[in-house]
Order: sequence, then C-alpha cells, then structure tokens
Amino acid sequence: MRDSRGEKSITLSFVTASWAIVTVAFARSWLFPVDGMMPMGAGEYGAAVAAIMAIWLGREWTEKGKRAWRGGDAG
Repeated sequence: MRDSRGEKSITLSFVTASWAIVTVAFARSWLFPVDGMMPMGAGEYGAAVAAIMAIWLGREWTEKGKRAWRGGDAG
C-alpha cells in the first residue's frame, strides 16, 4: 500500500488491516452476540482505534521530522 507521498508504507497496511479487524469485531459483537459475553462498548472500540491511529500518527510524525532534517518539505 502506498501513502500520500507515493512511497511504500508497511505501517499503513498494518493500520488499515488492524482498523478493519477491530471494526468488524465491534460490529459482530452487537449484531451476533455470543452467549455469556457482553458486546464491545464504545469506549473499548474508541480506545482500540486510538491506539491504532497512534501508530500511524507516530509514523507520520517521524517521517515529517526526517524530511525536515534532510532539508525537505517541513510543512
């Protein structure tokens, strides 16, 4: 998968797959509940998505820092 700069991004592929898995798990827990298990709450879903997004945002932040250090586009 390529990022917005056109470069290959393994992290973006991981983030996309992780977000899809968590979203499917959230939907499944409400649409097809398992006996004895409570559905995933909005807080649990939000925390999981925030953790996944933190990985992606961390990558973007470090990539931006590398470009600024090399004299590239810092903005």
